[in-house]
Amino acid sequence: MNVYYLPSRSTESLDVAAAATHWPAFQAGGHHFWARVRLTAVDVWSAVRRGGGRNPIDDHVWFPDDVPPAPRRRTAGPARVLDFDAARRRRRLAAAASV
Repeated sequence: MNVYYLPSRSTESLDVAAAATHWPAFQAGGHHFWARVRLTAVDVWSAVRRGGGRNPIDDHVWFPDDVPPAPRRRTAGPARVLDFDAARRRRRLAAAASV
């Protein structure tokens, strides 16, 4: 197993950290803001281009007009009984037939 010992902090490194500017955080916030503005502009432009009336997702295959009926559910009742002896016999007969 490898053990790594990190050097302890010195007072010089604390002074450097305290003197750091907030420019990177401001820059990241600016990039985030610009990305949001661009996405909003793209959405608005696409709505203006298509006339704003029709939704492009309406005729997509994921949302068909005729929804297929749900599969029939099994009626509530007693649980099915498993017959292990009959299953073993069927398995033996299938194994003998495949040889």
